[in-house]
Amino acid sequence: MHSDSALGYDRPLFIQPFDHRGSFTKKFFGFSGDPKISPGDDAFASISEAKSLIYRGLLQAIEDGLDRRQVGILVDSQFGSQVLTDAAGRGIPRAVCIERSGQPTFDFEYGPGWVNHIRFARPDIVKVLVRLHPDDDVATNVEQLTRLKLVSDYLHGPERRLFMFELLVPATTDADREAGAAYDSEIRPGHMVRAIRQIQDFGVEPDIWKIEGVDRREDAARIAAVIRRRPERARVGAIVLGRGSDAVQVHAWLRVAAPVDGFIGFAVGRTNFSAALADWLAGRIEDAAAIRQIADNYRGCVDAFRSAR
Repeated sequence: MHSDSALGYDRPLFIQPFDHRGSFTKKFFGFSGDPKISPGDDAFASISEAKSLIYRGLLQAIEDGLDRRQVGILVDSQFGSQVLTDAAGRGIPRAVCIERSGQPTFDFEYGPGWVNHIRFARPDIVKVLVRLHPDDDVATNVEQLTRLKLVSDYLHGPERRLFMFELLVPATTDADREAGAAYDSEIRPGHMVRAIRQIQDFGVEPDIWKIEGVDRREDAARIAAVIRRRPERARVGAIVLGRGSDAVQVHAWLRVAAPVDGFIGFAVGRTNFSAALADWLAGRIEDAAAIRQIADNYRGCVDAFRSAR
């Protein structure tokens, strides 16, 4: 994947993310927390094998006919280094995460060594996950944004790599929580627009925004407009994340976003692999069946986006 000096990325991008760490080990392997286990542990081998299975589902989708230049993987270096190496040899775009797993405030997984980690992993895309509400405590938001500005400046420097920003806007205020189910459809889109402005105004400049799906086309258009406000952001793209929702909901979000100029694809992970991986780990299905199921689920997202485009 070529990343020139211009800001943004505007080509189709269909990502299979499986960079989950704490949530992944808790759901599928029964332990929680920040899993600092070493390659010599049995658990490490099992988790790495599970991540390889998900990756093989993506390879199956490519074998079925998807253009490898439009697909992508998002995986952690801890359990997915073997996947990153193989994908590099196949010319599949690779994204790695650098945030510490499961933290309410953004911090670096590798502490002050985060730059060395990027240089070692040599990804095409560097991804951060950030929980940021525009009405959160000002000091907390400034703390996060200061760290993120370091990332943005580095990635747009001499060692240019694409910067993917995963923005989650949780219901944190009393009014948000009192809205209940209406928060996602009625309130969150406006908060997202304000949060994106706040991030941009601090000097943080993603090439790709990985954002929560919205229910209305006009909200997707508002988000795309703020992402691309100002001429230098004309190529910045947005992709829809899945939030672990069921395929019906995810496909609905993809159909809303796909026709909007600025939305270039998706990053849908658990929706595509959770059921197959659980069955595989329990011994209910063999490798081939799990791989086929993951490939078909991923292809279903591609087809939903393309048909609405």
